[in-house]
Amino acid sequence: MKKHILFVAVACLMAACHQPNDAPQLNNRTDTLSWAMGENIALSLQEINTVNLDNDVVLQAIGHTLKGGAQPISDSILREAIMYIDRQQQLAQMEQARQTKRSVAQQQEEYFKKLTKDNPNVKKHPSGFYYEVLKPGKGANAQIGQRILFDYRSFLMFNGEPYDQTYGVRDPILHVVGRPMFQGLIDALQLMNAGSIYRFYFPYQLAFGETGAGDIPGYTPFIYEVELHEIYEH
Repeated sequence: MKKHILFVAVACLMAACHQPNDAPQLNNRTDTLSWAMGENIALSLQEINTVNLDNDVVLQAIGHTLKGGAQPISDSILREAIMYIDRQQQLAQMEQARQTKRSVAQQQEEYFKKLTKDNPNVKKHPSGFYYEVLKPGKGANAQIGQRILFDYRSFLMFNGEPYDQTYGVRDPILHVVGRPMFQGLIDALQLMNAGSIYRFYFPYQLAFGETGAGDIPGYTPFIYEVELHEIYEH
């Protein structure tokens, strides 16, 4: 509990008082490790600004607590204060998520409206993504449970910035349709047949969702260009 109070205090203090040029000289490994810990705490928590705090009192609390001084508040008041701070932070995060969701949904709606107006070859799939056939293939479409061999390149949808690809980076992917993959791509691959190239436009709901994945933040819509080389029955 005391550690949590200290982290919050340091975060708020750093957000309010940090000056870019006031870093001290680090003379040894202890200094480096100490600075790294403090910086990591500050970077993780400096956006906690949902509660008004007195920075002078924050400083006093840090020094007093680190010296082992008697605490002026009881454990029950401490717990109530921490619960209040946590709740305010949760509410702020929930509101930020709602605002982001509304904003991205509006951007997606405008993007797809313009996309389909400017490019009549783009069609909407019943599940909610959009697609364009860049090169038709031959034979039956891929089905759940079949192994397929494909290359791809991906882009951030709103700005078109390249994100990832197999071409020139790694071998084509051998994958079973329906195995772990985001839902939009599972549905998209079943539109394709051998030799075809498609461009898919995935809203965030059918890509990596609200939570994201790895270094991909939540609410990120994607464009995928997929070239399906082969479909194997077994």
